[in-house]
Amino acid sequence: MALALRPFGYLLIGLVWAALSTVILALGPGMLAFLVWADVTGALGKVELITGGVAESLHNPAEVIAIVISLPLLALLWGAGVLWMLPCAALPPMLLSFTFLVRSLRPSYADDALSFTTRGARGSTMGVTLTQVSLSLLPVHRSRWTDTLMRFYVAGWAVSLRAMTAAIPAGFGWLAAVLATMEDLPTSVRVLLAAAAVGLVGWSAVLLRKHWRARFHGESTGRSERPITDLSADERDRRRRTLEKRRAARLSRR
Repeated sequence: MALALRPFGYLLIGLVWAALSTVILALGPGMLAFLVWADVTGALGKVELITGGVAESLHNPAEVIAIVISLPLLALLWGAGVLWMLPCAALPPMLLSFTFLVRSLRPSYADDALSFTTRGARGSTMGVTLTQVSLSLLPVHRSRWTDTLMRFYVAGWAVSLRAMTAAIPAGFGWLAAVLATMEDLPTSVRVLLAAAAVGLVGWSAVLLRKHWRARFHGESTGRSERPITDLSADERDRRRRTLEKRRAARLSRR
């Protein structure tokens, strides 16, 4: 009975994570895509409802100060949260659920467990830090596909200050792109804002790629971060060799 119901369980879990992923994507790329569509089609009323008449607020000194103070907070929330950490936390569980759904329908996996749950150390994962956070949908049978998903999984659930900092420029880029869709701004200003948005997002992409390679491929001259779970034997071997080289170098200097 449990084996027969297993596909429905993974389907239900996948649909829940799909709903969460849809909400998260709607807050970032989705909202921006809607603003671009509204700008192109001339639906200015809808744009003004979302932007809140930012251009008009620039004529009020008190509102200008409030906007300037709130921009860094918005950039942090949208860059580190909505554009990076939250998608990494929601999309991998969704894709893993559907991966296990497909595997649960294959006779070759009928006698095997497909996923397991572990617990992250207190304070090392996103969630309630007073208790250990359960990390579910971890694959029993690894593949290149599941290894890639697990790296994003770790990036989303094992909070990294360095990754969050690297994503902040993308948050400013998102804000610049939103402002660039406003027709009541001069065309030259909109072009500059659009160019700044592309540059800031590209800057975050470079920083996040550097962090990614340092975290998951050991390409770092500094102290690499410890993932929540070992992703592969090769990565463990690289970590061990790196530590052995550092130890040998310290002994040679004595």
